[in-house]
Amino acid sequence: MSEPTLRLEVLTPDKSVVSTTAQAMRVLLPDGWWGILPGHAAMMAHIQSGMIYYQRDDAIRYIAIYQGTIEVQQRLHEPTHVRILTAAAEEGDDIETVQLALSQQAAKLADLAREADMEFNQIKFSLEKSLQGANITDGR
Repeated sequence: MSEPTLRLEVLTPDKSVVSTTAQAMRVLLPDGWWGILPGHAAMMAHIQSGMIYYQRDDAIRYIAIYQGTIEVQQRLHEPTHVRILTAAAEEGDDIETVQLALSQQAAKLADLAREADMEFNQIKFSLEKSLQGANITDGR
């Protein structure tokens, strides 16, 4: 009989970063590090930014994430399903390379957020200016 496994998925808005099986994993939640093994109880929680460790085929793999949500599900006659949703993630077997790649993604996300904020403020200013210049009456 084969060893029980977890079904692990890590998804960002752009892509599926990880879709694999694992024997075990560790994840940082707000109340500390949690270990997840096959048969883990169903749960949903916020994940802190940082590193997730998982074991696959007797090797440790790393996933660096930029915050997110984890959901653990039990499905009848299927492996325990772990799904992680995050804005950015990188996976690999070298912890330093994974952390560097995530730092680069986080910097890009911060730049995009600043640009979006500037565009929003420009549109808001234009709308306010238009409303001030409009001659609005109540029709009476």
